[in-house]
Amino acid sequence: GDWSSDVCSSDLNNILRRLREDTVTTINETSYSQLIATFVNDAKNDLEDTGHLWSVFITAVDDTILADGTTTYDITETNDRSYLLRRPTRPELPMAIDITSNETGQLFDVPYSELLARRNLDTNPTYQTEIPKTFSVVTDSDGRGFTIELLWGANEARSWRTWWYIPQADLAIDDTDSGTEIKLPARPIELRALYYALEERGEVLGPRQGSNAWTRSQDAIANAIENDQQINKDWEFKAFNNVEYL
Repeated sequence: GDWSSDVCSSDLNNILRRLREDTVTTINETSYSQLIATFVNDAKNDLEDTGHLWSVFITAVDDTILADGTTTYDITETNDRSYLLRRPTRPELPMAIDITSNETGQLFDVPYSELLARRNLDTNPTYQTEIPKTFSVVTDSDGRGFTIELLWGANEARSWRTWWYIPQADLAIDDTDSGTEIKLPARPIELRALYYALEERGEVLGPRQGSNAWTRSQDAIANAIENDQQINKDWEFKAFNNVEYL
């Protein structure tokens, strides 16, 4: 759905209607609309954390590796829920490719402790500086994303492409995100947020899994995942192995 200030969030107003509450024109119009917006964010996070690799969050990031020996490259697109993807048929390899013109090649990641050990033990890194291939993923300085740390800096410019899973950040409930689109399907988010609203009111009775609202949200999530799996057959990974997984 759209987190749109013109008609407010379609997700949010649909939930308010189901609760027999007045609809709103801005997300922060009432304290209750802000509470429902919080539940929408919770529901969005639930979908993102199901373990399914949502195709909309698969992001290719291109970086220029400088020829001045720089070893740290901040992946500014990432957040603290992101992670580097791995090749489906060879999970020991990261989705990380040197795409420098006419010199495409697989890159290799190692644990940061291993990178530090190699850096201190290797006294002749010349072979690594012309075409660097080894790196680690480390948390950035504010803990809100990630950086790539090369084993050795390059002495010639390179072009690297890495693929990440980058879930959407929570949408602000003060209306500053009013033009931001919620990227995941609307129905499972609405139904899961509705469940949270009913639970907050004390209207959900009996075991959690036995409630109608919970069951409907679970079914909607399962259907959304099944639909997205069809899309995943045609994502960027297919270019590397030409394999379908369904």
